Amino acid sequence: MFNIPFTLIDYKITNIFQLLKDFVFNKSCKDNKEKIIDTFQKEFPNKEIALLPSARLGFYLTLKKYFKENDEVIFSAMSFPLYVKIANQLNLKVVLVDVNQSTLNIDENKIESKINTNTKGIIITHLFGYPCEISKIQKIANKHNLKLIEDCAQSFGSYYENMHTGNFGNVGIFSTSLVKIPTTLGGGIVVTKDKDLIKIIDEFNNQLPKSYIIYLKYFLKNFISLLNSKPLIYTLFSSKIFSILNKYNPRIYRKIIYSGMGLQKKFDPSERLNLKNYQVNFGLDQFKNYSILRQKCKENSDYIQNNLKDVNEIEFLNYKQSTKWNHQYLVIKIRKNLENFSKKMFNNKIHAMEENVWNCLDYGYKIKNENENFDITKNNNIKLLRIQNSPSLKKKELDYIIDTIKKVSKTHNVNE
Repeated sequence: MFNIPFTLIDYKITNIFQLLKDFVFNKSCKDNKEKIIDTFQKEFPNKEIALLPSARLGFYLTLKKYFKENDEVIFSAMSFPLYVKIANQLNLKVVLVDVNQSTLNIDENKIESKINTNTKGIIITHLFGYPCEISKIQKIANKHNLKLIEDCAQSFGSYYENMHTGNFGNVGIFSTSLVKIPTTLGGGIVVTKDKDLIKIIDEFNNQLPKSYIIYLKYFLKNFISLLNSKPLIYTLFSSKIFSILNKYNPRIYRKIIYSGMGLQKKFDPSERLNLKNYQVNFGLDQFKNYSILRQKCKENSDYIQNNLKDVNEIEFLNYKQSTKWNHQYLVIKIRKNLENFSKKMFNNKIHAMEENVWNCLDYGYKIKNENENFDITKNNNIKLLRIQNSPSLKKKELDYIIDTIKKVSKTHNVNE
């Protein structure tokens, strides 16, 4: 069995040839951008839609338009940390709300107690693709005349009461980054009824730098990542480097794994170039096949969960029947010693990703109510491990993942 990398991207060899062709010729991608927007429009018929080089840029421009210095904005305590950093960067006051134990989404019952005359917005994250209790949160936002922004970075293909996430707030922000399905190998999509926000995004896109060096650097990063997502290539090359780092310098290994979170420096809204032809064409193919990709993710997820339901050392998150989850981020709770469990998985060729990065209190950002207790966040964030779930996984690989988790769970239970 080859090593199974933490990033698995579903594509065909023909996509690679097309990618290289698009990179060399780099023709206008306006028509295919419109095709992606048309595909997206089916889920958001009453919204304006804009493509961006990243979801974080969409978030930055949204906050900059809707809020002014010293406005208070409410976040889930388990949010994308970079978004809290961006709010700090714009001199907004961040107020955190603890999460729900079963889904790890913001606890809607604790929001209103945080609202005062300075509160101007609620920012919710559909963490791991699980929809929040968004209709209840929408009512709270409407009652207090607050802007509601949906972080849908992980929730394309997830629904609440048969309505796609992103339809409930003033703005929905989606990610099409490298690890998402569908992916444009880096990118974001904003949906909103606010035409002025779309105009701001379009104008900013047109002002982004045009640098061949950055273009080449970003393409090579994407190309290597695509190759590395195949277990054979990953086993022959990158896994050996990662194995050495994970054993002898886990701090550097972790820094590399989470480099895409952008936590090391101040956010630069011009950090990336506008979406390029090769990205848009790759993404269009993903969007065309999304229903198939999503169904395969669901089948894999159901198969893994059904075969691990009796393993006492792990716990799956629960999502409510009123929601429809996209099954992309298959996250489990390790009841004891995540780091040890993860290393054992790694040593057994399953290079899963520790997801203990979502507690926004861990980064030294300015949080107005940082001295409050966030017990559910603190107790759960340290337990999270994301199991590989990609449409490209074969049954023998799924069985190997299942058998490895069972084996590690037994030794983990004995030794811890």
